[in-house]
Amino acid sequence: MSNKSNVAIALAALAAGAAIGILFAPASGKETRGRIARKGSDLRDSLNDMLAEGGELIEKLKGEAGDLVSKGKDAANTMKDRVKDTAQEAAGAARSGANGGYKG
Repeated sequence: MSNKSNVAIALAALAAGAAIGILFAPASGKETRGRIARKGSDLRDSLNDMLAEGGELIEKLKGEAGDLVSKGKDAANTMKDRVKDTAQEAAGAARSGANGGYKG
């Protein structure tokens, strides 16, 4: 199950539990509405905090992914240059061997 699903289930359970607790608690309508409003506000604040943390995590992961891409490109370019150099050396050696060692 994904983290999004876990968070959604946890928030739904929290909201349902809070609502049931408030509705069955012996209090006046005005007090109950106030409690519901406070719980809703608390839930909204918790959700905003989670979203902010998630956004920070996404930005961090994007930065790390960019770094990995750069390292991968650098490694690929290094290998390409090595292969090119090796191929040129092999071609030079082959030409030299074909000419009987003549370099003139």
